[in-house]
Amino acid sequence: MKQQHLAALSCGAAAVSIRLTPMNSRTLHSRLCAGLAVALQLVVAVFGVAGSAAAQEPAFKDPLDSPAKAVARPELRPAMAITRAGESLIAVGPRGLVIVSVDGGKSWQQSAVPVQSDLVAVQFPVPDIGWIVGHTAWCCVSGDGGRTWLKQLDARSAGPQFRKFYQERADAGDTAASKALKLVAQNFKPGMALPYLDVWFENPNVGYAVGSYGLLIATVDGGRTWTPWFDRIDNEQLNLNGVRGINGDVMIVGEQGRVYRLDRDRGRFTAMSTGYAGSFFGLAGNANATLAFGLRGVVYRADAKGSDWQAIKTPSEATIAAGAVDPDHSRFLLVNGVGQILVGDSEGRSFVAVQPKQHMRLTGVLPLADGSVAVTGLGGVTVETLPALR
Repeated sequence: MKQQHLAALSCGAAAVSIRLTPMNSRTLHSRLCAGLAVALQLVVAVFGVAGSAAAQEPAFKDPLDSPAKAVARPELRPAMAITRAGESLIAVGPRGLVIVSVDGGKSWQQSAVPVQSDLVAVQFPVPDIGWIVGHTAWCCVSGDGGRTWLKQLDARSAGPQFRKFYQERADAGDTAASKALKLVAQNFKPGMALPYLDVWFENPNVGYAVGSYGLLIATVDGGRTWTPWFDRIDNEQLNLNGVRGINGDVMIVGEQGRVYRLDRDRGRFTAMSTGYAGSFFGLAGNANATLAFGLRGVVYRADAKGSDWQAIKTPSEATIAAGAVDPDHSRFLLVNGVGQILVGDSEGRSFVAVQPKQHMRLTGVLPLADGSVAVTGLGGVTVETLPALR
């Protein structure tokens, strides 16, 4: 089998070379890290840098054990997502950043967060109670409109819980549980930091979170307990990138053009065929249509119940990161990696591209009641006024 040369480090006459055959990404990552560790040991041996200089380095602190640091002008820091909590706006981002605005985005205050993990999704089913998910399989809840947050779950606590959950069922002869147990073993190894990528709650009690390599969890008690649903979805460890409630349905999107819909009677997410083979990153819907969007500006449209998927032409081929619908359901709004807002009609069939005043890679969008939109991106959070396109 043809080998690929991936990395080489040399130090005088000594060198370390890592050669790997084609393999899955988990194996590639672990072997590459192991090879780099050997290389580091070689550098230490040759240059003798393990003494006083190393002793001066600060001790590593796990992001899960380190509260988010206060920063100046937090609204200018990179942000990944934004939502509404009653009359407040809540945005989240890297290193535990959570900011709140009570004046429509004119000013922002940073919230107290107990971790420095990167946060990627936020949702409030009611004004006071909401959830954030992110890296290191972290999930937290707020009961005061986003001002303070408490951890409910992370990779360290979830691994043992999920193993116990499936082991008991596997011991009783449940073959699906035995398969799910292998997924837990793969995804919750020591040092793994797989993220949850999206979260959505139907009400303050019932909610779902999805993530990398098929991560899917659910709660019916407001997150006091989270149950793994790895065995309740027609998926083969593909990334699950987005979850939303649309017209009474709970839907998930992910890799290989997959869209899943919750069969409430069976308590299981079943896959629907869309005709697309790439990655979907999110969903948006109203009473007229459901849109799935993602890689290379792809948008697929279905009817309001998620049936009869068809590709929709958009004015850009840049990857779409997020989408939403106006409060009055009159427009679809999508944002992409080249900083455009794609404004669509109420049927989700036709789109025009609008360039915001502040140019940045966009990651999130939230329509506001006055017709403006709040967007997040690598340059922070801004409120943009859109031209009259209705």
